[in-house]
Amino acid sequence: MQTLPNSQSSGAASALPAERRARRSIRQLSRQLVDKIAAGEVVERPASVVKELLENSLDAGSTRVELEVEGGGSRLIRISDDGHGVPREELHLAVTSHATSKIQIAADLFQIASLGFRGEALASIAAVSHLRIASRAEGEDGAELRVDGGRMGMVQDVGLPQGTTIEVGDLFYNVPARRAFLRTERGELRALVAEVRRQALCRNEVSFRVLHEGKVLLDAPATDEPRERIAQILGRELAEDLLVIPRDEGEGLALRGYISPVDRSRGDSRQQFFFLNRRCVRDVTLLTAIKQSYANLLPPRRHPIALLWIDLDPAAVDVNVHPQKAEVRFRAERMVFGRVVKATQTALRAGGMVRELRLPQRHGLGAHPGFAPPAAPATSATLWATPQAGPQAGLQAGPQAGPQAWGGDPAEPGSRPSELVLPFSAAGAAPLSGGGGLGGRFFQLHRSYVVEQSSAGLRIVDPHALHERILYEQIVARFAEQPLESQTFLFPLVIEVTGEEQLMLDERAESLDRLGFQVEPFGQGLAVHAAPRLLRADRVERTLQDLLRELPAQHGEEPGQGLLHDLAAHLACRSAVRFGDPLGDAQIDELLRQRAEVPRGHCCPHGRPTALALSLDELDHRFGRQGFVAPER
Repeated sequence: MQTLPNSQSSGAASALPAERRARRSIRQLSRQLVDKIAAGEVVERPASVVKELLENSLDAGSTRVELEVEGGGSRLIRISDDGHGVPREELHLAVTSHATSKIQIAADLFQIASLGFRGEALASIAAVSHLRIASRAEGEDGAELRVDGGRMGMVQDVGLPQGTTIEVGDLFYNVPARRAFLRTERGELRALVAEVRRQALCRNEVSFRVLHEGKVLLDAPATDEPRERIAQILGRELAEDLLVIPRDEGEGLALRGYISPVDRSRGDSRQQFFFLNRRCVRDVTLLTAIKQSYANLLPPRRHPIALLWIDLDPAAVDVNVHPQKAEVRFRAERMVFGRVVKATQTALRAGGMVRELRLPQRHGLGAHPGFAPPAAPATSATLWATPQAGPQAGLQAGPQAGPQAWGGDPAEPGSRPSELVLPFSAAGAAPLSGGGGLGGRFFQLHRSYVVEQSSAGLRIVDPHALHERILYEQIVARFAEQPLESQTFLFPLVIEVTGEEQLMLDERAESLDRLGFQVEPFGQGLAVHAAPRLLRADRVERTLQDLLRELPAQHGEEPGQGLLHDLAAHLACRSAVRFGDPLGDAQIDELLRQRAEVPRGHCCPHGRPTALALSLDELDHRFGRQGFVAPER
């Protein structure tokens, strides 16, 4: 019985191949194999190559960088700059492992001010590609050097202006296993362009241009204004909406940046950019600080947009903790975290975007002039367009709200204390009469929120959020049966999009088609031939741009249901009545009626509440009426 384990172990060992059982001798790896292993740590994909080459160009003091790409970067990457160049006698060193001009002694590792410093990027790239470097330093003639899979050629004369041009051809041609793990051409190209966008956002004083097989994907001329560079890369409308974080200095740290207001967010954190000492980093401390700054201000799973430039003593941060230098370690992490949170929250308060829900403590409501009845509302055609008959039809017509529509005199003896009446205004406003079949009373406050009487007190309703939920459920239900009905334009609508957005069109074509969009590339933009009937014509351009820009990319041939639901939520948001639009009684009545018929009517598709409740008990408490006998309610 005791010999069974040994016999099992012996049997298992004998089942192993002979080469597994035999001890292997320790051997020195060949130089070429070492270079390929080292290259795997630095060069992961074409975007990794672009990152390293861009950093070299920026360290060289370039003011203009142009990138030409073929095959998504796997076939060719050519980068040209106007930096100070590499002297002829240093070209061999430039592509030799651990040769650099940026550090000299060990102490330099703890106060790194340049982007590159290890001296291994070019050597790693050259080990897995056909590389050509041509450069001309000031006062010298141009020279070039070719390296094929790590094997160097001879330096040759070449004519070119001051600066450097590096060509990387057939990336991973000699490492087929690595090449097999690359994404599709479009996927690699998107990652490559995203890397250039990050660098361009960091350095607005440098011109960046990206071409893919002759087509311009990015063109960002140098500018003195960071906001203008944001407009070039992320879009002008977004740039204009961002709140400013003024430059804040102290404790050895300087901070400035831009953040989004709370009503502008994304489904991911990909538009949070951090530039530490002019280096693009992705740091957990900074990501958490931004998240903390917006705590309780955004719906679940929504993320703000942020661009932060941080200048810190190089000795107070360690950038030598990641092969690609994408992560850092702060010496005073708590201080950095606190400064970012404080600066971000200050900017939010200054922008008036911190939401506070407070009841008046000492002052009555009657003196507030904003409680006058709203002006006559716009017609249904100016609110939303839904030509189909159906549950929403009742929202399309409402009486003109004038003095008569708001009921009689507030001082009328027949009024009961429990009625929700409008306070007096200078014009002598009257209370709103009950709406529809609800048997209650409601009015629109400041042409924004709808206040309705409930059995327990009152509810304050966000009409946009509620209408958004109603439309979302209708759109999702139609998705299960057939694509949304389209409205074909007499003339195509041509809209501008970035090169990256245009690349996403193919991946999202099926989902866009099901939503009712008919779109095709048109020059540097898109031609829209049809759009969903649910969508107002003046919102088509903005909606389509946002769909291409903000929604997460889906990989694979068949888009998942998640993207369709995201698209439906986005379309519902763009199609719903705008916050601030005046509404007629019948429209409000229909919104409140449909609320009871839709699932999850308490929140919009993005997680924001559709209504807030205020009980009579809370009102009694606020007015000091505890213990009083309340009138019949």
